[in-house]
Amino acid sequence: MILGIDYGSKMAGTTVIANLYEHNKVEFYFSKKNQDADQFILDFVKANKNVWLIYLDAPLSLPAIYSDSNAEPNYFYRKADVETKAMSPMFLGGLTARAMKLKSELNRLGIKVVETYPGKLAELIGLKEIQYKKDKSAIKPCLEIISEKSKLATNEEAVINWHYLDALLCLYSAKRHETGNSVVFGEEKEGQIIV
Repeated sequence: MILGIDYGSKMAGTTVIANLYEHNKVEFYFSKKNQDADQFILDFVKANKNVWLIYLDAPLSLPAIYSDSNAEPNYFYRKADVETKAMSPMFLGGLTARAMKLKSELNRLGIKVVETYPGKLAELIGLKEIQYKKDKSAIKPCLEIISEKSKLATNEEAVINWHYLDALLCLYSAKRHETGNSVVFGEEKEGQIIV
């Protein structure tokens, strides 16, 4: 089982899991307000023993300078962040630390966790031109493009906000990578973003 996860603030109720099951069908699960998002993900994985791969929308490493004094002295951005125009892992602070801890816990369970960035995939497949994250009425046309390009079967009524759409984009990034169609940003030793 492969998951795409739009990772939100710990207790905000904005974390969404897109679960790929039998023949490109997708179902969604979401955290609730005041529910620990990290525990929600761990509980889901433990209840679904066949999860082996997760594409997570969160930084999973820090700029190289923090582990290698000879690295390029960029204290805010990794090469992958610069290439994708993503937010700094340092600016995201607590979310980055949580994501790195969660990855470690999931790795111990035998699950591979890959960093992705739905905003970059949205740009690559033309969603920015149709008001991606600008207007809620754009969710449906964005979903139509994702469905056409990815062949992922999604219940249109289930995608109720941008968190659901981003979780689906994370899942699409996983599918693109598994079929050899992804784009890789950054350097392996520092941390890559795969879309």
